[in-house]
Amino acid sequence: MHNTTWLEFDAAALQHNLAQVRALAPQSAILAMLKADGYGHGADWVAEVLAGRVQGFGAARIEEAIALRRSQADARILLLGTLLDAEILHICSTQRFDVVIHRLEDAELLAALPLPAPVRVWLKLNIGMNRLGMHPVDFSAAHRLLNLAPSVASITHMGHFSDADNLNENTTREQCKLLTTTSASLGEAPLSAANSAAIIAHPQSHLDWVRPGIMLYGDDPTGSLPDAQKLQAVMQFKSRVIAVKEVVTGDGVGYNRRWRANQPCRIATVAAGYADGYPRHAPDGTPVVVRGQRARLAGRVSMDLLTIDVSDIDGVSTGDEVELWGNQLSANEVAEHCETISYELFTRVTRRVARCYPKGL
Repeated sequence: MHNTTWLEFDAAALQHNLAQVRALAPQSAILAMLKADGYGHGADWVAEVLAGRVQGFGAARIEEAIALRRSQADARILLLGTLLDAEILHICSTQRFDVVIHRLEDAELLAALPLPAPVRVWLKLNIGMNRLGMHPVDFSAAHRLLNLAPSVASITHMGHFSDADNLNENTTREQCKLLTTTSASLGEAPLSAANSAAIIAHPQSHLDWVRPGIMLYGDDPTGSLPDAQKLQAVMQFKSRVIAVKEVVTGDGVGYNRRWRANQPCRIATVAAGYADGYPRHAPDGTPVVVRGQRARLAGRVSMDLLTIDVSDIDGVSTGDEVELWGNQLSANEVAEHCETISYELFTRVTRRVARCYPKGL
């Protein structure tokens, strides 16, 4: 049985990208971000490939962390900022999860809570993102409280940059300084702030732990890495041509005939649509690759199908493989056409798309 849409994953590319992280931040421990099912790549598979090469993994939901623990019995797993209560903190204790504390109220709860075993805490300071994290006054109070709590095994201080993909260092430098100076006022604690963009563009921010996400999966959010450090696509999203039609001048293609032929052309129908995770709002002209050449989207993406103009590509026929993004066409380029980001493309691919993982590592 053949698949009409599928994902192919490349372990060597993932390891290559990790090597770039290590080269850029040689003195920092690495916490690999596996939230959102490893950015759509499969958290268990990513963890298996990276096991022994990183110092920990990050998950955004308690369900993600629990699932990851099943396959990574001994790994250090950090539960990122989420809604905490006594039950979840108890799970963090029994499952040996590190936990982000981003509110003073959560610090007070944890300090008063008897747990089976103490947990490792990552205390989050709001350094400018204004999503999660504490004001320096509450952060300091939380640190002093948790530093004395029997339910706490250790404390790491963390923040999250708002503008690290901007190569201008001013904002990131100021935010990093806020974290380091606030932390230093409380004594010594490991520090973490650098996401993928900061790892690439702001070496002064690497500190004790870096937290790579999108760069592990092949995208440079700064667009600044030189050729020698280029990242490699880990995911390839593929489909097949299931029909080819001749269209005459003036004919429209797809719903509402948004795209119209200005000359005789050939239109190939590809068995992928928004129910597979391809963006419905992709505009005419969004590139795909067929027979090693670029074709362009022609007409609205529908639930199960999209249509491309293959007039300039010889021999396109039913069954031909189409790369929607991957080695020949970056997800970032597709995302730019769709006015979104590669993160969204990776994480929106649906479960009906077959996943093809390499055998062995």
